[in-house]
Amino acid sequence: MVHPYIANSINATILILAGLAVYFLSASRPIVALAAPMFGILLLATTYHLKRHNRFVFHTVSALTLLAGFLLILRIDPDNFVWDSKHVLILLMGISCFLAVLSYVASFLRERRLRDNTIYKDDL
Repeated sequence: MVHPYIANSINATILILAGLAVYFLSASRPIVALAAPMFGILLLATTYHLKRHNRFVFHTVSALTLLAGFLLILRIDPDNFVWDSKHVLILLMGISCFLAVLSYVASFLRERRLRDNTIYKDDL
């Protein structure tokens, strides 16, 4: 199982790189397209606290990542969807957020099932 802070780092990197690609691929360069890279930077800032096993940060990052995934998927209009680079990158960012949340929840369940809150402290 992937450590939550590693899943968070991978998701943040995807949000930053794909978000910047969407911004520069768009002809009008809307400011809204920079929301995903900004959120990726915010997620990278929380990685240290995830590594230190801060439960409040775990739950906050999980909720915000799930919200970001829904907001990214809602940016795609099904009537005008075309398999171009912009739509594929937005879809990639949304799926990345959902997979990161799945990783977070799986680690929460594993900890609760084993009643051990030191599962991910072995590599600190």
